[in-house]
Amino acid sequence: MGHSQISTTQIYTGGADPKLAQAYQEAMSRVEQGKPSPQQPEGLPTMDLSRPHPIYERAEGAAPNWEAWGRHLPASIRQASLEYTKRRWAAWPAAKRRERALNLLVELKNLWNWFLAYRPVTEPGQIGLKDLWAYQSDQQAKGLAAGTINRRFDYVIGIIRELAERNQAVDQSVFRVRYIPRPESLPKHLSAEESQRLETFIAQRGNTADLKQRLENAYMLVMLHSGLRAGECVDLRLQDLDLPGKRLIIRAGKGQRDRLVYLSESACQAVHLYLQASPRQPNDFVWLQKNGNPLSTDLLRRHVAQMGAAVGIEHLHPHRLRHTCATRLLNVGMEIVQIQKLLGHEDLNTTMIYARIQDTTVEADYRRFTSQIEHQRTPLSNTPILTDRWPIQIIKVPFTIDNSV
Repeated sequence: MGHSQISTTQIYTGGADPKLAQAYQEAMSRVEQGKPSPQQPEGLPTMDLSRPHPIYERAEGAAPNWEAWGRHLPASIRQASLEYTKRRWAAWPAAKRRERALNLLVELKNLWNWFLAYRPVTEPGQIGLKDLWAYQSDQQAKGLAAGTINRRFDYVIGIIRELAERNQAVDQSVFRVRYIPRPESLPKHLSAEESQRLETFIAQRGNTADLKQRLENAYMLVMLHSGLRAGECVDLRLQDLDLPGKRLIIRAGKGQRDRLVYLSESACQAVHLYLQASPRQPNDFVWLQKNGNPLSTDLLRRHVAQMGAAVGIEHLHPHRLRHTCATRLLNVGMEIVQIQKLLGHEDLNTTMIYARIQDTTVEADYRRFTSQIEHQRTPLSNTPILTDRWPIQIIKVPFTIDNSV
């Protein structure tokens, strides 16, 4: 076809990456070795896509009342803030726009209220580095988290940068601000024993006729084995699934990027089992509650936490399943770059966090190589020291300088 980039040609294969697919399936086969297989119930109805069924859509919701927001603020600050929010509105997923816009407007209003109370300003460009330092010190003293302060700095600097790009006067010192360093915490993945307990629990419920339990089994295995984010999971449509090909498509994921994700055999079985008794149209959401409404992220998190409590895992949430997926694949030898593609990380450094976890692969390599080093090391001395002469008395030898040379 004359494509200069392989990524262009891959569009026609749904973004399939044969090497990634093979690496994932090989890694998951090692992960799933020795695990109980879910029992398949008998007599379930088959899925019938020909039946008429309503197409569910997540309501986008009305746009915020732009005109009513921030009327007490100076006109220039108010206008710049609204323009900044509206530009971000277009990039957000339709179902989340209203919620995100309202949250952003609340944070912007609180920010500008603080700056106006600190000193009189009428233009966003009047904010300088000293203002940001003052805000940072004040909020830290009040116990606000570093990540929250840094995020709010992003908002203010984003607005000021847009003004500078339009050749408006701004205080350039704001671009020299230093963000508060955030402590680098390791991903809170499940231990091997916790993962085994969770998967055994799911396998034991494999023959259930309860639609809610089949729903939970299916999305838990999809997240645990494929590393989907909570929002990506609940937004799946039936047409995004390719169970025969053991894969699915994430549409407009983080950063508004599509990606192809692979599924394990047990995840495919659980999804197929759930869908057998739940006929719907191709554009319907995959995960539906008993009342026919799509599963929400809040409900998903609640279900995951409840299942964790049932098997003795405290504070289980969807992102721990994502961390666990990455860690387990790394432990069984899957390359970090391939895990990056699977998880949809734009920056490899994000994926490299998982390589810092004390895992079986790292420990086994360490033990093996240190053992080889110690066997090859030459001892410092072959002469044993008698215990009655320990410590050794040091004999001082007179030192003279020979000036004849």
